[in-house]
Amino acid sequence: MRMARFLVALGAVMAAAHASALQPLEEFLRGARASGADDAEARALHRQAGADAQGALGRALPRLSLRGTYTRNQYETDVDLPAAGGGTPATVTITPKGQLDGSATLDVPLVNLATFAGIAAARTGARAAGIAAAATDLRVQAQVAQDYYQLVANVSLVGSSKRALEVARASLQTAERLHAAGSVPLLDVDRAGGEVERDVQQVAAAELQVALVARALASASGVTPELDREVTLADDLHEEPPLERFQPPDDHLPSLAAAIERRVSAEQLATAQRLALVPSLSASITERGTNATGFSGREFYWQGVVALTWSFDLTTVANIRSQDAAADAARAREQRARLAARDDIHATWRTVATDIARSRSARVQAQVNARAAQLALERYQAGTATQLDLLQAQRDAFAADAGRIQADADLVNARAQLRIAAGVSLLEPRAEVAP
Repeated sequence: MRMARFLVALGAVMAAAHASALQPLEEFLRGARASGADDAEARALHRQAGADAQGALGRALPRLSLRGTYTRNQYETDVDLPAAGGGTPATVTITPKGQLDGSATLDVPLVNLATFAGIAAARTGARAAGIAAAATDLRVQAQVAQDYYQLVANVSLVGSSKRALEVARASLQTAERLHAAGSVPLLDVDRAGGEVERDVQQVAAAELQVALVARALASASGVTPELDREVTLADDLHEEPPLERFQPPDDHLPSLAAAIERRVSAEQLATAQRLALVPSLSASITERGTNATGFSGREFYWQGVVALTWSFDLTTVANIRSQDAAADAARAREQRARLAARDDIHATWRTVATDIARSRSARVQAQVNARAAQLALERYQAGTATQLDLLQAQRDAFAADAGRIQADADLVNARAQLRIAAGVSLLEPRAEVAP
């Protein structure tokens, strides 16, 4: 039951876009994910962190190196060695004119605790980068959703401004007719004309806001909004589930989960830095080939080495202290991310509750002021009300309609922001918000 209510609520957040000329919100969200600079950068950083983790692992695996050289010497060095028993002396070439040398070396790290701990830290960092990419995607979705619903509000505000302009022009015609009949002074005509010009400016300002927000939405998503007619927002003003339903575990909040992984990675790096005090053990075997056989008389021979290495200086202690401080800073950032994530959920949940009240009140106010404006017009035409009363009623009606439009847009946007704050993607909603 809880899951069904959540999915219904999520559907209500996105339903307004489908019944209008403007593309659905999902199209802009997918466009931002596919072509947005922030998402592209986050994905690239994830790939980079994955490659770094593979590099850290590669440094702990056996390594094969091949080397071949050709040396041209000016002089050849030979040594005649007397043969045993008085035989013919043997000539041994120490340095030939054309010297060929080749070697193949296999290095095997046997025990290097610092390197092994560094591998774990790199893998954790790669996971953190992947989670951070998901957090970036949610942040981009939040911005796109806000721009989208603000664009919807601005388009509706243009329509409301144009309707107010039509009313003002009708009022001007009424004032001109009444003045021609001698019922009202010329001052009423001038006031009505001024109101028309005021509404013309309102239309221009509203159209500017549409153009600006449409450009911002297109830049964020790579999708050009289609604005051929006014969009209608609809919300049934239902209450959201309790706040506890929007408090998922830490690993379901990407921004917090990424901070946790970064803290774990910093702690692993601190451990690796301490393990640098432990000696490392490695082994290598090298096969060599040369035409300068020297006294050995062997063209090919191998050499095996087992090495125990330990080093210490002042920088080792300084590096340990530095990494410990970095781990402490990562813990502080994790706590800050936890508080910010939970505060964001609380703030957006409270915002939805407030916007429901605002939207309900704004709808009533718009209806009341619209009736008041109509009544003021009728009374003015009948000569029982002044033009100032009519102008004030019409201005109040327009302001109330604009407030209703903005309140409805803020409410639908707040519902979307609440789900994003709870770690839910608007493109791939989870089945549940909280366990």
